[in-house]
Amino acid sequence: MKHQSHRIRRSVAALAVTLAGGASALGLAATAAHAATTATTYTFTTLDNQKDPTFNQLLGINSHNVIAGYFGSGADAAHPNKGYLLSPPYGQGNYTDENFPGSAQTQVTAIDNKGNTAGFWVSKAGTNRGFVQWNGVFESFTDPKAPVVQGSVTQLLGINNLGVAVGFYNDAAGHSHAFEVNQATGVFTAIKIPGAVSAQATGINNLGDIVGFGTDAAGTTTGWLLHAGQLSGYQFPGGSGTTALGINDHDEIVGFYADGQGIQHGFTLKAPLGPVSHWQKIDDPHGVGTTTVNGVNNLGDLVGFYSVGTIFHGMLATPAVTMTRHLTLSPMPQGTGSFGHDSSGNLTVRLSMFGLTPGSAHAVKLLASNGSVLATFTTLTANGVGQADATLDSSYTGSIPAGSRLVIDDGSTNAVRPIAAASSLAGSTFTLTAVEYSFRGVNLGTPQGRATVVYNPGAQTLTITVNASGLTQGLHAAHVHLGSCQSQGPVQYMLMDLSANGKGQIVNETRVITNVTTPIPPSGWYLNLHQGDSNQILKNGQPTIAFRPLLCSNIS
Repeated sequence: MKHQSHRIRRSVAALAVTLAGGASALGLAATAAHAATTATTYTFTTLDNQKDPTFNQLLGINSHNVIAGYFGSGADAAHPNKGYLLSPPYGQGNYTDENFPGSAQTQVTAIDNKGNTAGFWVSKAGTNRGFVQWNGVFESFTDPKAPVVQGSVTQLLGINNLGVAVGFYNDAAGHSHAFEVNQATGVFTAIKIPGAVSAQATGINNLGDIVGFGTDAAGTTTGWLLHAGQLSGYQFPGGSGTTALGINDHDEIVGFYADGQGIQHGFTLKAPLGPVSHWQKIDDPHGVGTTTVNGVNNLGDLVGFYSVGTIFHGMLATPAVTMTRHLTLSPMPQGTGSFGHDSSGNLTVRLSMFGLTPGSAHAVKLLASNGSVLATFTTLTANGVGQADATLDSSYTGSIPAGSRLVIDDGSTNAVRPIAAASSLAGSTFTLTAVEYSFRGVNLGTPQGRATVVYNPGAQTLTITVNASGLTQGLHAAHVHLGSCQSQGPVQYMLMDLSANGKGQIVNETRVITNVTTPIPPSGWYLNLHQGDSNQILKNGQPTIAFRPLLCSNIS
């Protein structure tokens, strides 16, 4: 039956569960004949709503990565349960309050892929009622078998795209009874767990498979899965008190259990119906021994919580997959320019460039087709991130002959060694192209190259393979930097120097960086190959002319 607009859902952390051993608890059907442990590497993120940073629990996540949860322990009037949804990119501004109208407390425990939610709410008198928010409309649900008394408990803990929710109610003796309810019809259907004194249904997927847990008369808690009318029970290998709390459309089950020392850990269980099921212990590195996994989406992303002392933190764990980036290495520096005249008729040039040595100073000249100097401009100076944007003056009043070119030297005082030039000077603007000259003054052309960057989360390695040409023979320093080719920053990871052969080529040189604990970010890293080797590019901690970037690519 349907009920008017009040509902509530309760937190898993508040469950009165006795953790005990006994894989045969409840007398459920046998699990898959073969079980194995597996190891997916996860990246863990702590997500706390700062409206109450002392207590956050994340309880559900959908395939659009929208998370359902709540803040506040509910222990006193200062910390009531208050529900919310959290959308990517998970900043404080991405929390949206969701509380049942008129409720004293609310927990949002589940969210489907359409954005509909379920949970429970608590009245001022302490009565718990389930709720569904469907297409933006709240509706309250109370199991008709629940005692009609102040403080009675009905909670919804899961919902699927079809509007079928699952949960439990407590009888007069305080024992829990699992059910499912159709939000459209309001029809409740009991879920019977043989041998269970108390049972809760905690999650349902879009195939109608339901998970939960039950406790028998001996106090043994066992997780269960109801699939196509077949009920199966589960205990983590070597553990006890296995409590199943969520399921996705691949029948991956999540929850928590106690190990042989009684320490709590989260878990995932893949392929629970076999032929080989795969268990994995889950511990947030900040909360080893206090982790609960409450929800899982079809991508395998996990949500839950952990505690540090009396503080509960929301947890997001995403599978850390091998990341591969194929890079085109662009020659440096790059930029554009345009000519003009000052009030005296002298030729000026405005240059906008990036990829210069930070803090470097460069002579700029206009050369005739025979190489003679037509105009010398004032010095071009790069800022601390390798950028320059300036108008340079000269004393030249003549025209720009056909075949002329603009040249930017490397900044050294003992040789003229261009690093960029432009020969097509007609029109309002022109493009500067990077060039590389050997120390003997031989034009090697424009450098070019490619690189592959692979992050392996299991091995915690970053493997970089480089191919390049048009370089000065010898060793070249290379680094992964923070920032971008357009705005250079400090070194994140150092590579062993790369070697260019007698033809100026780097051929399939691979460098492996170890102890890389974070994946490649969407932006903020770049790969830089320098003019000189590692012993030449810095002096007294400052870039030298040999620091000059030759090839660069943002890693994204």
